[in-house]
Amino acid sequence: MRYKVVVTKVEVAELWVRATDEEAAAQKVKDELITPWSYAGRWDTKATEVQVVDAQPESGGSNPNQTSTSGPMLLKLKDAAMELGISYGTLHALMKDGGIEYTKVGSGKYISRASLAAFIESNTQR
Repeated sequence: MRYKVVVTKVEVAELWVRATDEEAAAQKVKDELITPWSYAGRWDTKATEVQVVDAQPESGGSNPNQTSTSGPMLLKLKDAAMELGISYGTLHALMKDGGIEYTKVGSGKYISRASLAAFIESNTQR
């Protein structure tokens, strides 16, 4: 199944801002927050709400051990771990021990969808 999830997260940051008055201080912070590289100090999460708003059956086969064939051929390690349902650390240990094949591009390491499928097939107990 695929689930559409809406996440609402409330975060709070306290800042000291140099300005001529309160309105100018508020505007200065608003202007800073709309920039993609803004830094507004340390943020504390005050509340998080997760709500499932829709569910759809997965298209394709009914094999729960089959990885998705759509998307990029090479996955970042974080995404490959998520596909397998294991932690990043476990995936890294498997790579180090030779339990799963990976591809090196420059200094980055990636795992192909074919390697994920081969890993699942070779480790499936019948």
